[in-house]
Amino acid sequence: MGLFRKHDKKIAEKFKEIMTQGTNQTESEFLDSLNIITKIIETDDTYSTNEKLKIYELLSMISNCAPAKRQKYAGKLYKLLK
Repeated sequence: MGLFRKHDKKIAEKFKEIMTQGTNQTESEFLDSLNIITKIIETDDTYSTNEKLKIYELLSMISNCAPAKRQKYAGKLYKLLK
């Protein structure tokens, strides 16, 4: 069943936009922007519970790592959001 679910591609694009803008934002502004993705995923029924847990884990890693290492986790998260 999970293989055939269609996710809204706008969510992945919004995340990509937030990551791009994050290079020009303060740490707190960037974290506030990431919270937007968290809220969207929370209410989106097309993601399974396991997918949501993986997404939340990657969001947490992005939030808690050095800015130079964010891209590593961002790529994985972008794939999950698509």
